[in-house]
Amino acid sequence: MTSKILVTGGAGFIGAHLVSQLTAQGEQVRVLDIAPRPADLPAAIDWQQGSILDAAALERAVTDAPIIFHLAALAHLGVPDTKRYEQINLRGTQNIIAAAKRHQAKHLLITSTEVILRGWRDPHPDPLTVTANLPNMQDMAGPYCRSKLAAEIATRQAIADGQPISILYPTVPIGPGDHNLTAPTAMLRQFLKSPPPAFLDCRLNLVAAEDVARAHILAAKKPAGQTYMIGGEDVDMAQILSWLAPLTDKKMPRKAIPYQVAALTAQIAALTAKLTGKVPLASIEGVRLARHKVDIDSRATVKALGWEREPVKQAVIRAANWLDENALL
Repeated sequence: MTSKILVTGGAGFIGAHLVSQLTAQGEQVRVLDIAPRPADLPAAIDWQQGSILDAAALERAVTDAPIIFHLAALAHLGVPDTKRYEQINLRGTQNIIAAAKRHQAKHLLITSTEVILRGWRDPHPDPLTVTANLPNMQDMAGPYCRSKLAAEIATRQAIADGQPISILYPTVPIGPGDHNLTAPTAMLRQFLKSPPPAFLDCRLNLVAAEDVARAHILAAKKPAGQTYMIGGEDVDMAQILSWLAPLTDKKMPRKAIPYQVAALTAQIAALTAKLTGKVPLASIEGVRLARHKVDIDSRATVKALGWEREPVKQAVIRAANWLDENALL
């Protein structure tokens, strides 16, 4: 059997861009994802529908895959069954680490998130970088962050034990192709389709999803055991809305609400969600993550990988156009 590059979560937002780029470069790609194979994928892609929680499916996927990109995760915030975060994000990561070790994979690249690198209550003014010391579990904003921090601890322990693993920390990916409507795309969709009367005065570090995928490929070519902050540009919400305004006939909100009001609104939405079963647009965890304006420092990654990024305004506009072209507005 010919060895292939394995991508878990290849149907996801970043995963799909990664699979597309690897295939375009002539790599043989295998995907493990719970989603069925998309009809428009090249036939050469070895699509294996299955879960990272399924031992047999994972064993088949990891076999003869010296390079593994692990992106499979539950990233939506505000999921009612919070146990799913631990099952998928922690146990799934533990499973892929163990499987990669059994099969002696040469390089396992695990996609984490920058939100676990600083507690949500911490107002520290310095830009966020990858640090050796992690926050305490009680400093996490909610169940998603706790599950990702637990997975991070397990990953760092595996690295300490000598396993060839690198970790990537993407910030907020944006751009076309987000069929799962992750939080950033859902936010853009809401503002373009039915703008709320006000917005939370916060700051996001946006990065083009294609650039995130490209960073993964560059990291795979470097020695294992590295950590990479995959960030783009720090942008205030008011600036994002100014980019969206010319793209719609809807009126963008001009009034910013303080964190306390947004937090109360999210708590009410959470109570409503328990009655309706629908995931709220703004979750308590998401609002907590926006409490402080945090800048991101990705200069070390840019230098180490020779990584180039497009202006995020272009990525935001391309995301908005994609939503329109796919009748999602």
